[in-house]
Amino acid sequence: MKTIIYRLLVAVLLLTTVACKKDKGFVHDNNAPVVIDKFTPENGAAGTEVLIYGTNFSTDTTGVTVTVNGKKALIEGIISDHILIVIPEKAGTGKISVTINGKTTETTNAFQYESSYKVTTLAGNGTAGFSDGKGTNAFFNFNKRCGLDVDADGNIYVADAGNLRIRKITPDGTVTTLCGGTYGYQEGKGADAQFYLPLDIATDNNGNVFVTDPAAWTIRKITPDGTTSLVCWGEAWGMGIDKRNGMMYYANAGNPGSIYQVTPTGDSKQIITGLQYPADVAVDSDGNLFVTENGKSVIKKFRAGTWEPELIAGAEGQTGLVNGKGADSRFDHPWGIAVDKQNNLFVAGNGDNEGSIVNTNQCIRLITANDWNVSTYIGGSTPGMANGSGAAALFNAPTGVAVDKDGVVYVLDRNNHCIRKVVAE
Repeated sequence: MKTIIYRLLVAVLLLTTVACKKDKGFVHDNNAPVVIDKFTPENGAAGTEVLIYGTNFSTDTTGVTVTVNGKKALIEGIISDHILIVIPEKAGTGKISVTINGKTTETTNAFQYESSYKVTTLAGNGTAGFSDGKGTNAFFNFNKRCGLDVDADGNIYVADAGNLRIRKITPDGTVTTLCGGTYGYQEGKGADAQFYLPLDIATDNNGNVFVTDPAAWTIRKITPDGTTSLVCWGEAWGMGIDKRNGMMYYANAGNPGSIYQVTPTGDSKQIITGLQYPADVAVDSDGNLFVTENGKSVIKKFRAGTWEPELIAGAEGQTGLVNGKGADSRFDHPWGIAVDKQNNLFVAGNGDNEGSIVNTNQCIRLITANDWNVSTYIGGSTPGMANGSGAAALFNAPTGVAVDKDGVVYVLDRNNHCIRKVVAE
């Protein structure tokens, strides 16, 4: 709606001004300077229409070039004192330059470029089932609040609870089964391994995959060839791993609920308690823990070593889709959480047990490091299945989120039974 209104206003402005200038018989003067007075809006993403105000512009577009931060922009229209352009993709923040017949002038202020993010479907097709394959030829069955993680090579590992399998997805979207396939508890290689409820995934720096199985009260290790072994006993739901030392942390999703620390050798101890349905754990570069407290709809930080708590986002017991800093923001029973290399946090919004379509957070939320500012990274409050940018991208009960070394975000889209990929435009 805002775009439509803006186009109408611009059209009226251009038509009115054109009429005035035709009466005056406007002609560009090659001997006079080209002047830019201002431009509006002063910020925006790719595709934003910007109106440049100035004097001595040329209506002959063949001799006019406009760039934003050095990247050529589309010119939609020119009259004597207005140029309407479209911001190009990946322009970045920088000054707007206008060149007419070889003479260049630029704005005093820089256009503030806002990155936009685009969703595509990496694997899966919206239908529950089982099949290995590439892209939409693969089928998953995410009948629970499943999780995923990504390794250093960009491979994604997914807990496919409905199919009792751990699936591997290569960067090109090719899906294979790493292990599992039948109901039970048994260690083994590939199809010989059995699970009750594979739920969440974490990877280490050595190519190993760890999976929680709360129905079996276990955390299992899976080597790159698909061989499983027991790490420890415990009602582990969501888990995270400290990539510096291999220390694991898991949430038991109880009320009261706890966070447990597990050493690489399998020794486990309770380090935090008194939480209300803690769902998932992420570990930043300093060893601090970040927990989604599903029962209270908040995100908490626990300082490394002392485990001193800090509520960094949301208000206890209050739900909604509200952006803002810290306690001014609102979540709606969040579930999965991930951290990038800058220690920014990504939260999968819909952690309702049944993947409710009335949950207000059918999206991924971003919490920036240290200032705890919350924004909607991608998606919105409407459930659905659509690729695209911003709020035009639709998810249906996102429960798992992971981010790779390059900042690419992967989302386990539960009710759509697929894995979505989010990249900067």
